[in-house]
Order: sequence, then structure tokens, then C-alpha cells
Amino acid sequence: MKFAGVNQAGVQAAQAGGGAGDNGDTGSSVVPAAAAEAAVATSSSDAAPSTAQQHAAPPTAAPLAAADASAAADAPAAAAPSRSPSASPEPGQRGGSNFAKRVVSGVLLGAAAAVIIAYGRLPFLATTLFVVYHATREYFGFLTSKGISQGMTPPPPFVSAVTTVLCLSIAALTHVTGIKSGTAMCVAAFLLLAVNVIANRKPTFSQLTSSVFGLFYCGYLPCFWVKLRNLAVAAPEVHIPAVAQLLPPLSVGLVATLTTVACIIAADTGAYFVGKNLGRTKLTDISPKKTVEGALGGMASAVAAALALRAVFGWPGGAAAAAGYGVLMFVSSIFGDLIESIMKREAGLKVGVVS
Repeated sequence: MKFAGVNQAGVQAAQAGGGAGDNGDTGSSVVPAAAAEAAVATSSSDAAPSTAQQHAAPPTAAPLAAADASAAADAPAAAAPSRSPSASPEPGQRGGSNFAKRVVSGVLLGAAAAVIIAYGRLPFLATTLFVVYHATREYFGFLTSKGISQGMTPPPPFVSAVTTVLCLSIAALTHVTGIKSGTAMCVAAFLLLAVNVIANRKPTFSQLTSSVFGLFYCGYLPCFWVKLRNLAVAAPEVHIPAVAQLLPPLSVGLVATLTTVACIIAADTGAYFVGKNLGRTKLTDISPKKTVEGALGGMASAVAAALALRAVFGWPGGAAAAAGYGVLMFVSSIFGDLIESIMKREAGLKVGVVS
């Protein structure tokens, strides 16, 4: 359920300063999208609209949650009697091959996401709908799993199918018609509650709440990627002349979406590397493998990514604004990831106890 899965407080920071300032799990990308969209909206509200084309933003990149990467360092296993002590891996070498794979996959995913984000339009919308569909199916898979279903009555298949259609409709309508996602969410929630009553002779409270939460989590939150990318306020001039000559006029939506995705990927990679090699202090019982050291490494990487892109695109505003945006993206990403970790443990898909 990585969305490349943070809320409406994110577009408002980029809009108010259009030229001045704005995990895998689904939750890691969904939450950052909302936070980013709110941040951007706030920073661009006073800027004049540009003729920049409006495109829809790809959630796939978001799918890389920073927090999911902050894995705790595994304690070196005791050497078997028949092996020499030198056979034990050294701390600096732990997870080396996995880290290399993570970097390569991150670069490839980032490149693909950048192309889709830059192009926008139907390719971006199609990518968004693809992610929304699979996220919704995974969510209802959680509800019907042994772990969760033993403590509740999951919605019937018909209700889950209707929820999937409604989630796809909210994202599509947000892009095609520009309808306010909040309005679409309210209408869809009412329809879903009515379907629950019709499809069940005796609908339970858990069926009503779980289906509406799925609509919110898998349908409403991803809309913020679309809203973020569609911001058409003119972005500041590119700071590097050689790069500026290669690019068409940029919108805040395009730059903010690229920056958000870059922060998430950087945070995921940095958290994984630092957590594997330096992680010692457990971050939370919700996800025992995450460490404080890994989280700090992820946050530093997200800030570095935001500052680097600000040096190129001049957004958002000054260095302090860019650093703050990187922190916002990391925090929203890690909380989105932890929320999904709770769902996975309840579904019996992760080992461990949430205290």
C-alpha cells in the first residue's frame, strides 16, 4: 500500500508562497501528499496564476515512506562454534547489499515518477487510479484477514467493491472536473453508508466505520496528490541558467510535487542506511525495527533533498522554508507509515505487539 500514501494543511504552504515557500506503505505517501498540498496552498494564495499547464500528480512516488526505512540494526548473531569470530559481519557492513538495492530502486522509481509528474495529464491520472485501486484492495484484504476479522465483522464483498469504485471516482472527478475533494468525500460517504444498509440485513457498527475509513484513507487522501500537482501558480525562475534553458515555464504544482517525492525517497533511503548501520534506540513499539537514529537520518536526508532542489528551482522561498518543508514531509511520512504498521499488525501481517 505504498503510495508513494500527511492532510490538507500541505497544499496551503506552497500556494501562499508560490515562489516563496511549502513509506513501502500506502500511509507513508498518502499522508505526505495531504501535508504537502496544504503547505503549497498556503504559500501560493497571493501569487498570480500562470499559463502553466495543470497536470495531475503521481502518488506512486509517494509510496516510499521515510519511516518504513528506519529499520533497527540487528544485533550481531553469536558465531557458531565451528566458525571463527572473523565470520561475524562488522557493524559498518550490515545491510550493505540491501542498501545498494534500495538506492538503485529509489533512483529508478524516482526517475519514472519524475517523468510522469512532469508530463501530467492522463498518464498521471492513470498512475493515480492504479495506486488507489491496489491500495483499496489491500485495505479490504486487511479487514478480511484472520487477525482483524476475529474481532469484527468485515464488510461484505459487494460493499468493498462499491468502496473501490467510489475511491476511484473521487480521484478521477478531482482531476477531471476540479470538484472539491471534500464535497466528493461527503457525497461518497453517504452513498457508502446507504449501500451498507441495503447490502446487509443487520449492518454492524464496525462494518459502517471500516468501510467509511477505507473511503477516506484510500480515496480522499490520495486526491491531495492530484490537487498538489494541479496548482498552476507560476513558480520562481530556475536558479541555474543551464537548467532553465532546458525547461519550459514551471508551475508551483510541478515543482512542489517533485520536491515532495524527492523528500520521501531521500528520507526512506537515509533512514534505512542509518538505521541499519547505527540504529540502537528503538523508536516505538508500534514498529520495533524502527530506531531513533534511523528516523534522524531520514529527516536529515529529507531536509537535504529539499535544500538541493530549492537551490535549483528556487522553491519554497529561503533555505529555512525548504528545511521546514523537508521536516514536514518526513514527519507526515513517518506517521503515515506507523498508522499502516498498526493495521498490518492487527491483520496479522507483521510480527510484534503494539503496546
